[in-house]
Amino acid sequence: MTSSGSGSLVFGKEQSFKGSLVTDTNSDPQYWQFGRDPTLSDLSLDNQLQRLDEAGAVESVESVKTSFEGAVEVEAIISSDTFNDVEDLVFNDGGTQFTNGRPNSGRIYAGVDYLDGVAERELVGCIPVDCTPVSYEQGGMATFAISFLYASENLSTSITPSNVTAVSTGTSAPSHAITVDIDGATITKLQSAEISISNIARFQYGSVSPEPVDAVIEKPETEVTTEAIFSGPSRLEYALGAADATEPQDRLVSVPGSIDVTIDGTQVSTYDFSALKVATEAWNNVISEDETTESISWNADGKPAVIIA
Repeated sequence: MTSSGSGSLVFGKEQSFKGSLVTDTNSDPQYWQFGRDPTLSDLSLDNQLQRLDEAGAVESVESVKTSFEGAVEVEAIISSDTFNDVEDLVFNDGGTQFTNGRPNSGRIYAGVDYLDGVAERELVGCIPVDCTPVSYEQGGMATFAISFLYASENLSTSITPSNVTAVSTGTSAPSHAITVDIDGATITKLQSAEISISNIARFQYGSVSPEPVDAVIEKPETEVTTEAIFSGPSRLEYALGAADATEPQDRLVSVPGSIDVTIDGTQVSTYDFSALKVATEAWNNVISEDETTESISWNADGKPAVIIA
């Protein structure tokens, strides 16, 4: 972006890896905005050049392209208009959970209006690698972030998509749109919370092209983190092993949990976790004029570890 309002960012859903886009009833490709306050970072490509030497030459004499891979990260505020479509890019079982096989893929359209013209990039075969579907800070807006790899791209000044589902007024998620429950109890003095998922998908390469020829689900790992004003030892007991535990136990119990996103009375998504275990627990600001808080990271496991309702 060279000045305020000079960038553009939308996405479409591929029907197959690097294939055509999902269309509407008129067979026109569909596109969606990610959300308000979108940011695009780490938009980069790697030709994975291999330097070649020659006898008698002090320096390499040429570089050869071996493979192609691009990377891009998108962050935006959660919106009830488009968030379920964003989830379709991440969760390959109907946008509600992970299953084995191929990941879902999409195309991202990023444009820059610079002083002497327009440059737009169509990023093809975008697959999710890491995702933070919900990030909450008390008093702020609830956001998401996704890191993608992409398989190819097209550079053009006339790609700008029409038929875009835009974000409308009153559909963006403030912090009070988020509710976190652990073992049936709502965390009422929540200060921050986040879901993070890593190792979602990877590319597969062959001999027919330097570009990826396919993609596969890798091994998604989900973690939930919470920080709340301290209101009692119940969650510390889970960290020690079980309810009412007073010292570290040999085994830890698993407890259910959920993070719900409801915007102005409209339920957008509920992330349900069947088996949360405390990985780390800490007290903060114990001797301080600030509020004492408790920070916890939870491993989410199960079959599935997370399911979206």
